[in-house]
Amino acid sequence: MMRNFKSISSMSTIKDAAKIFYEKNISSLMVLENNLVIGIITEKDLISSTLVFNHKENTPVKKIMTESLVSIDSSVSIIDAANIMVEKQIHKLPVMEDGKTVGLISATDLMILFSMINEDDLKKIIGAQTGI
Repeated sequence: MMRNFKSISSMSTIKDAAKIFYEKNISSLMVLENNLVIGIITEKDLISSTLVFNHKENTPVKKIMTESLVSIDSSVSIIDAANIMVEKQIHKLPVMEDGKTVGLISATDLMILFSMINEDDLKKIIGAQTGI
């Protein structure tokens, strides 16, 4: 989980978001309003908004962000988090603690984690988590 996730103000423009994506070499930003996470914007959102929907570069990110965030509590297992991401077909999963966003799990984080575990150990972990 990334605890130092990047964010952007809801009134920042999609050009501002594109610049951050490029400069920080990242693909998503949490969208903040009054210091609360209200959505997420991804490179895919940005590309679709400009190329498909013709939004201009000065369009606020609030207009194109994904509002209905799927999130998990910090106590949820990594296997359950992975299952949620597969089920919901999402690549970013905010992690919450006491109603506040404390981190972000990405599909890349899961691939890195699972690549570090040998196959037998991974089967044991999955079996323990799923009861199989």
